[in-house]
Amino acid sequence: MKTITEEILHWSEYFVEQKSKKLDGWAVCPYAQKARLTNKVKVVEVKSADDFLFELTKEARTLKEQEKELIIVACDDFRMDIDALAYSVEALNYTFVRDDIYLMPFHPYDDSEEVEFLEDNLETENDFFMVLIQPFSKLEEASANLHKQGYYDNWDKQYYEDTVLKRQSYRRVYNDGQKQKN
Repeated sequence: MKTITEEILHWSEYFVEQKSKKLDGWAVCPYAQKARLTNKVKVVEVKSADDFLFELTKEARTLKEQEKELIIVACDDFRMDIDALAYSVEALNYTFVRDDIYLMPFHPYDDSEEVEFLEDNLETENDFFMVLIQPFSKLEEASANLHKQGYYDNWDKQYYEDTVLKRQSYRRVYNDGQKQKN
Protein backbone atom coordinates (compact mmCIF):
# COMPACT_ATOMS: atom_id res chain seq x y z
CA MET A 1 0.00 0.00 0.00
CA LYS A 2 1.25 3.46 -0.89
CA THR A 3 1.81 6.15 1.70
CA ILE A 4 -0.26 9.33 1.56
CA THR A 5 2.83 11.18 0.31
CA GLU A 6 3.35 8.67 -2.50
CA GLU A 7 -0.30 8.94 -3.47
CA ILE A 8 -0.25 12.75 -3.54
CA LEU A 9 2.88 12.82 -5.70
CA HIS A 10 1.43 10.14 -8.00
CA TRP A 11 -1.87 12.08 -8.20
CA SER A 12 0.08 15.21 -9.11
CA GLU A 13 2.12 13.53 -11.81
CA TYR A 14 -0.64 11.45 -13.38
CA PHE A 15 -3.66 13.72 -12.96
CA VAL A 16 -2.93 17.31 -11.91
CA GLU A 17 -0.02 17.75 -14.33
CA GLN A 18 -1.67 16.03 -17.30
CA LYS A 19 -3.35 17.88 -20.14
CA SER A 20 -7.11 17.50 -20.08
CA LYS A 21 -9.49 17.50 -23.03
CA LYS A 22 -12.10 18.94 -20.67
CA LEU A 23 -9.80 21.93 -20.09
CA ASP A 24 -9.06 22.45 -23.78
CA GLY A 25 -5.59 20.92 -23.47
CA TRP A 26 -4.56 22.63 -20.25
CA ALA A 27 -3.25 20.69 -17.27
CA VAL A 28 -5.42 20.88 -14.16
CA CYS A 29 -2.56 22.89 -12.66
CA PRO A 30 -0.13 24.21 -15.28
CA TYR A 31 2.51 24.98 -12.62
CA ALA A 32 2.48 21.67 -10.72
CA GLN A 33 5.02 19.75 -12.77
CA LYS A 34 7.74 22.40 -12.54
CA ALA A 35 7.21 22.77 -8.78
CA ARG A 36 7.42 19.01 -8.25
CA LEU A 37 10.48 18.53 -10.48
CA THR A 38 12.38 21.42 -8.85
CA ASN A 39 11.72 20.10 -5.32
CA LYS A 40 9.47 23.04 -4.42
CA VAL A 41 6.73 20.75 -3.06
CA LYS A 42 6.63 19.23 0.40
CA VAL A 43 4.07 16.79 1.77
CA VAL A 44 3.52 16.46 5.51
CA GLU A 45 1.54 13.50 6.81
CA VAL A 46 -0.22 14.08 10.11
CA LYS A 47 -1.39 10.94 11.91
CA SER A 48 -3.92 12.45 14.31
CA ALA A 49 -6.67 15.02 13.80
CA ASP A 50 -5.69 16.31 17.25
CA ASP A 51 -2.33 17.41 15.81
CA PHE A 52 -3.55 18.57 12.40
CA LEU A 53 -4.10 22.28 13.10
CA PHE A 54 -0.83 22.53 15.02
CA GLU A 55 1.13 21.01 12.13
CA LEU A 56 -0.80 23.05 9.57
CA THR A 57 0.00 26.34 11.28
CA LYS A 58 3.62 25.35 11.84
CA GLU A 59 4.08 24.61 8.14
CA ALA A 60 2.23 27.77 7.09
CA ARG A 61 4.45 29.91 9.33
CA THR A 62 7.61 28.43 7.82
CA LEU A 63 6.64 28.17 4.13
CA LYS A 64 8.95 30.98 3.02
CA GLU A 65 11.87 29.83 5.17
CA GLN A 66 11.56 26.37 3.63
CA GLU A 67 11.67 27.94 0.16
CA LYS A 68 8.73 25.85 -1.04
CA GLU A 69 6.03 26.86 -3.50
CA LEU A 70 3.58 24.36 -2.07
CA ILE A 71 3.28 22.48 1.18
CA ILE A 72 0.53 19.90 1.46
CA VAL A 73 -0.51 18.86 4.95
CA ALA A 74 -2.57 15.66 4.85
CA CYS A 75 -4.31 13.50 7.42
CA ASP A 76 -6.36 10.31 7.35
CA ASP A 77 -7.93 10.75 10.80
CA PHE A 78 -11.46 11.83 9.94
CA ARG A 79 -12.33 13.05 13.40
CA MET A 80 -11.89 16.41 11.68
CA ASP A 81 -14.91 16.59 9.41
CA ILE A 82 -15.57 18.69 6.32
CA ASP A 83 -17.10 21.61 8.19
CA ALA A 84 -14.40 21.76 10.86
CA LEU A 85 -11.72 21.72 8.17
CA ALA A 86 -13.42 24.44 6.10
CA TYR A 87 -14.09 26.72 9.07
CA SER A 88 -10.59 26.26 10.45
CA VAL A 89 -8.92 27.05 7.14
CA GLU A 90 -11.13 30.09 6.58
CA ALA A 91 -10.22 31.47 10.00
CA LEU A 92 -6.52 30.75 9.48
CA ASN A 93 -6.57 32.52 6.13
CA TYR A 94 -7.55 35.77 7.85
CA THR A 95 -4.28 35.53 9.74
CA PHE A 96 -1.96 34.01 7.17
CA VAL A 97 -3.02 35.93 4.04
CA ARG A 98 -1.76 39.09 5.77
CA ASP A 99 1.65 37.40 5.69
CA ASP A 100 1.30 36.30 2.04
CA ILE A 101 0.29 32.70 2.81
CA TYR A 102 -2.90 31.08 1.48
CA LEU A 103 -4.45 27.81 2.61
CA MET A 104 -6.86 25.75 0.50
CA PRO A 105 -8.66 22.70 1.94
CA PHE A 106 -9.67 19.52 0.12
CA HIS A 107 -11.82 16.84 1.70
CA PRO A 108 -12.70 13.58 -0.09
CA TYR A 109 -16.21 13.49 1.34
CA ASP A 110 -17.07 16.98 0.12
CA ASP A 111 -19.54 16.21 -2.60
CA SER A 112 -21.25 19.59 -2.44
CA GLU A 113 -20.40 20.16 -6.08
CA GLU A 114 -19.54 18.04 -9.07
CA VAL A 115 -16.82 19.48 -11.26
CA GLU A 116 -16.62 17.91 -14.69
CA PHE A 117 -12.89 18.31 -15.31
CA LEU A 118 -12.13 16.79 -11.90
CA GLU A 119 -14.33 13.73 -12.43
CA ASP A 120 -11.51 11.75 -14.06
CA ASN A 121 -9.49 12.12 -10.86
CA LEU A 122 -7.32 9.16 -9.91
CA GLU A 123 -8.62 6.86 -7.22
CA THR A 124 -6.45 6.58 -4.12
CA GLU A 125 -5.77 3.64 -1.85
CA ASN A 126 -5.90 5.89 1.21
CA ASP A 127 -8.68 8.25 2.21
CA PHE A 128 -7.30 11.53 3.50
CA PHE A 129 -8.04 15.22 3.60
CA MET A 130 -5.44 17.85 2.88
CA VAL A 131 -4.68 21.54 2.93
CA LEU A 132 -2.48 23.18 0.33
CA ILE A 133 -0.30 26.04 1.56
CA GLN A 134 1.03 28.50 -1.02
CA PRO A 135 2.34 32.06 -1.23
CA PHE A 136 -0.76 34.21 -1.78
CA SER A 137 0.88 36.80 -4.05
CA LYS A 138 2.46 34.16 -6.32
CA LEU A 139 -0.83 32.30 -6.55
CA GLU A 140 -2.66 35.52 -7.44
CA GLU A 141 -0.03 36.42 -10.05
CA ALA A 142 -0.11 32.97 -11.63
CA SER A 143 -3.91 32.98 -11.63
CA ALA A 144 -4.04 36.40 -13.32
CA ASN A 145 -1.62 35.16 -15.98
CA LEU A 146 -3.74 32.06 -16.59
CA HIS A 147 -6.89 34.16 -16.74
CA LYS A 148 -5.39 36.28 -19.55
CA GLN A 149 -4.59 33.09 -21.48
CA GLY A 150 -8.14 31.75 -21.20
CA TYR A 151 -7.35 28.96 -18.76
CA TYR A 152 -10.54 29.49 -16.76
CA ASP A 153 -12.82 29.58 -19.82
CA ASN A 154 -13.76 25.91 -19.43
CA TRP A 155 -14.13 25.92 -15.67
CA ASP A 156 -17.48 25.27 -14.06
CA LYS A 157 -18.87 28.63 -12.87
CA GLN A 158 -19.53 27.41 -9.31
CA TYR A 159 -16.07 25.84 -9.01
CA TYR A 160 -14.51 29.09 -10.26
CA GLU A 161 -16.42 31.03 -7.62
CA ASP A 162 -15.51 28.54 -4.89
CA THR A 163 -11.80 28.59 -5.69
CA VAL A 164 -10.63 31.66 -7.60
CA LEU A 165 -13.19 34.20 -6.38
CA LYS A 166 -12.96 32.82 -2.83
CA ARG A 167 -9.19 33.36 -2.88
CA GLN A 168 -9.60 36.82 -4.38
CA SER A 169 -11.96 37.73 -1.52
CA TYR A 170 -8.87 37.79 0.72
CA ARG A 171 -7.15 40.56 -1.29
CA ARG A 172 -8.27 43.20 1.20
CA VAL A 173 -6.72 41.18 4.04
CA TYR A 174 -3.50 40.75 2.05
CA ASN A 175 -3.31 44.43 1.11
CA ASP A 176 -3.89 45.47 4.73
CA GLY A 177 -1.08 43.17 5.85
CA GLN A 178 1.27 44.65 3.26
CA LYS A 179 0.43 48.20 4.41
CA GLN A 180 1.20 47.23 8.00
CA LYS A 181 4.65 46.00 6.99
CA ASN A 182 5.56 49.22 5.19
